[in-house]
Amino acid sequence: MKIKNTVILLILYLVLSAFSKNDENIMKNCHFLLNKESCLSQNGEFFKNKGAVKSNFVNLFGNEEDSLILIDNFYEIQKGILPHSLVIKSISKSRSGNINVFLKENQQIRLQHHKLKEQLSHLNLFLTSKKSKKLMNNFQSIDLRYKDKIAIKHF
Repeated sequence: MKIKNTVILLILYLVLSAFSKNDENIMKNCHFLLNKESCLSQNGEFFKNKGAVKSNFVNLFGNEEDSLILIDNFYEIQKGILPHSLVIKSISKSRSGNINVFLKENQQIRLQHHKLKEQLSHLNLFLTSKKSKKLMNNFQSIDLRYKDKIAIKHF
């Protein structure tokens, strides 16, 4: 009887550890949370979010069919702002193509999807200028959706 209970416990342990490893592998491949519901890998593969919300995931908000576009936008924007010590916390994309980027410091950058590269170039030019040092202190948001202007809102 004791051997039977031990065998049952051993089998139960092996089964539970197999599920645990599977969940670990899924969470290891998860880099994004789409609408706080689905985990996404770097290449857009979907995983079930089993309630394990990690703070280091980037939150993406938008239509499910736009998930690859959101991931591409993340990498494009992150490449442009990382040299300036700005880190993305979440990105949302509206149906009209407006992109809102929320940074780790509770700051926001507004862009348009169809002008993304051009607007990131303007942002980089601005952030490398001497005037930006003063203007970047305590900013709340930067709006790049204007043709030849940048709007900065301060706290």
